[in-house]
Amino acid sequence: MNRRHHVRRRGAASVEMALSMIVLIPIFLYSVFLDDLLRYSLDAQEGALSTVWDYTVQDFTKAPTDVQRFARLTFCDHESGIDRPEAMTGGKYDDCEVPDHHKAVVAHVCWLNANAKQVTCQIDEGAGRSMDPRHQAFHSQYTRGGLVQCEARAVVENYMLPETFLPEFSKEKLTKKQWQNDSANAVHDNATAGEAGAGGMGTRIEGNAYFLKQQQMSVFTDTWALTQEADTEPGDKSGEMYDRVNFTYRTSEGYTNVVSEYPTFMQNITQDLLSMQYLPLFGADNILTPNLAIKPHTGNTMPSIRVAQEGRGGSSSNYFTTEWRDWESNKSENIYNNSDRGDWYMGCKEAEQC
Repeated sequence: MNRRHHVRRRGAASVEMALSMIVLIPIFLYSVFLDDLLRYSLDAQEGALSTVWDYTVQDFTKAPTDVQRFARLTFCDHESGIDRPEAMTGGKYDDCEVPDHHKAVVAHVCWLNANAKQVTCQIDEGAGRSMDPRHQAFHSQYTRGGLVQCEARAVVENYMLPETFLPEFSKEKLTKKQWQNDSANAVHDNATAGEAGAGGMGTRIEGNAYFLKQQQMSVFTDTWALTQEADTEPGDKSGEMYDRVNFTYRTSEGYTNVVSEYPTFMQNITQDLLSMQYLPLFGADNILTPNLAIKPHTGNTMPSIRVAQEGRGGSSSNYFTTEWRDWESNKSENIYNNSDRGDWYMGCKEAEQC
């Protein structure tokens, strides 16, 4: 009697397990599918987010940047984890040619669709300009970069889950079309044929593929920093630093008054104060052009200039060209000595090295 009761209980447990599997297995598979959707969404987000930050370290004063091109090569197989930038097959990059990323069991992601978008970036060079015409002129001549915006959007297709569950009892579709992955070439053909559906992107049933939310990231980069160390002696009238100071000086509001009054000023000062023998010295300090002196901080060298002193027997003394030492807190010196800013004006001497 006990044996019969035991067998009966074991049979009931088997029936319960079989019935449970009808529900548990689809739930498990749908969970795996949702996990793939989340992972693909994060991959697309990585493509847009990492690419836009790459623009902030480019040297815009040189040749046009290839940031978007390199980003597309990295993410053409939809992820950066299998990056093969040096591997080539038939003259093309393996990242884009080797179909090893087409072996997804549950869901497949792709860029190749009219409603999808591989990593794409635009630069608005006019962003950040004020209405002041002088600032706009300086921006056009010396500023590079601008508002960089990168976007990415992927399409995901179902290759495992049935569209309906227990169709004998319900015709309700639980997922989009179940595609067939017969060959590597068919994957791209299927991705191209994917449609979001007339019901809109947010519907569950309309369409035959999943279009992930478009990932978008923007960064404003205003790369006006110098690419040469600022090393200008008193009387020098050239160099990157001097050109920018000269441009700002000559476009200031009061510069036209200086130009108009300069002949009268020179006439009066030579008549009443200076003799003709000092005119060559005075001409070197022409007020119609700015006078600039600056030294770079290189390693342990302080930014100072040694200037000969009259009345001291020709001896010379060091003068700081910035507020390097104010004998109280020495803020400028501490910026270089206690941070990762680098030894050069505005940071690094070499572009993309910080």
